[in-house]
Amino acid sequence: MGRVGERTVITKEGVVIPSGPAMPPLIQAWINEKWNVLDPDGEKMLASFKTNTAFSEFSHARAVFKDHLRGTWATLSAWGQDPTIARAGLFHTGFSGDLFQFAFFDATSEVHRAELRKIIGEEAERLVYLFGTIDRGSLANLSSVIDPSILGQPMALPDSGLINVGQRIHGSMGISTKDAARILVVTLADYMDQAVEINGWRDHHQVDAPLALYPGDGKPATFLYWVSSMFCAIRPHLDIVPSLFDRCTSVISYEAERDARDAYWSVVLGEAAGTMSELEQEALLRSAVQANRFVGEPHILLAQLAFRRGLYEDSVKEASIGLEKLYTLATAWDKRLNYDAWVAFSRLLILRAGRKSAGLYSMPTMDDSEGGGVNLRGNLPLVSLRELGNELA
Repeated sequence: MGRVGERTVITKEGVVIPSGPAMPPLIQAWINEKWNVLDPDGEKMLASFKTNTAFSEFSHARAVFKDHLRGTWATLSAWGQDPTIARAGLFHTGFSGDLFQFAFFDATSEVHRAELRKIIGEEAERLVYLFGTIDRGSLANLSSVIDPSILGQPMALPDSGLINVGQRIHGSMGISTKDAARILVVTLADYMDQAVEINGWRDHHQVDAPLALYPGDGKPATFLYWVSSMFCAIRPHLDIVPSLFDRCTSVISYEAERDARDAYWSVVLGEAAGTMSELEQEALLRSAVQANRFVGEPHILLAQLAFRRGLYEDSVKEASIGLEKLYTLATAWDKRLNYDAWVAFSRLLILRAGRKSAGLYSMPTMDDSEGGGVNLRGNLPLVSLRELGNELA
């Protein structure tokens, strides 16, 4: 992953401070909604969501449908996947899915298929059709790998020949190994974008008598144990191997991910209740980092604890490590905040800690020529968002 915290920025006051790891260009485009950087037809494709209010008004897992579809597409793009695969991610459940009961397009209608082809292209539409009509759970033993009561191992995809899978329209069909790997990498991005403990469509919309109140308490789900395992299984068949999980060569166990999540969540609950000391919080977060080295959020909480104590260099270090991991995973693990919010908070924390370590005010303030002064009630110096943007750039 390389060392973090090496980049610097010159503050308004002319002081050089650390600014954390460089933001990858595709993630920068994503966060700034420069969709044509992700795909030359990005704006055009996203505009198609305006054709029906369901994209904006249907509540999905943790967000409205269009936000989930866009997030899946952006994550695949940030992983460096071919635009055809990312485009398939943008409309992945357009024809429904093996578990998802909702569909916008009719998979048996050539008119509907042609409509989608016009938006994302022929090859991407073909992948969406496969995604929405085959039994994806049978690919590489996915269903049992996901199930924590089984914790099965993924089966290697064959090097050649066709894989026979169930298909809801024709009963069964054969697909190539390359298509299986493409469908699975879209599946992984799909799940990672919506991985929450209480899932709207799964635990509420598709259940006549839901057993849990939506949206739950926001506790992170456990999902990386099987995602990392499946990435290792499909790695030989991907044209572009993402950098996450040590370039898809490492796996986290279910037990380690669960233990890390539970330690992290204990800190969150302890903070809310005011029942846990900072030393206890730090110890639990260190254990979470040790158990799950792939997620950034525990580092971001450690950085905040260091900032509280005035340990600004430690704060920069932890936040930089966390930010680097956020960039690598290209999705949030703790989905109480959206991905862009985690990235933005982490970068601002690095800037503030860097400025404090240099003896400066934590953010650039406005001088007299800029209308400087203090706010009305808090008596706090006005901060220039223009200059803040310059220092974050």
